[in-house]
Amino acid sequence: MDWVREAERDAPAPILSFAQNLRLDLDAVTAGLTLPWSSGIVEGHVNRIKTIK
Repeated sequence: MDWVREAERDAPAPILSFAQNLRLDLDAVTAGLTLPWSSGIVEGHVNRIKTIK
């Protein structure tokens, strides 16, 4: 995660904030990008229900 370290050194405030928050939850981000499971169907149903409401 070289770009995160670089962003923490000399990035604009919004990118710095994103990089810092990403590092706080790095395990979850890595799992979300590498594991085969997805909550997409559930999120779709939640979005549909919110739209109906």
